[in-house]
Amino acid sequence: MIEFDRGNLIEPMRATRWFPIIFCRNVMIYFDKPTQERVVTNLSQFLEPGGYLLIGHSESLMGVRHSLEYIQPAIYRKPGVLA
Repeated sequence: MIEFDRGNLIEPMRATRWFPIIFCRNVMIYFDKPTQERVVTNLSQFLEPGGYLLIGHSESLMGVRHSLEYIQPAIYRKPGVLA
């Protein structure tokens, strides 16, 4: 099952559940580092433990503070295992 949603990435987000994967491709390049940190923090809170955040291949979270594990270019994973 796929759920598509539209939201303002800069504002606090509301969701009713965790997601196993979030695609946020080709938008981070338009934000400065502090805004990128806020966006990644917002998105991370809705990833289930062990879930993945996929960003665009032209993007990177280098120099951005976050709690995600780097897997490979454009792929990050939230630590933990879903219980």
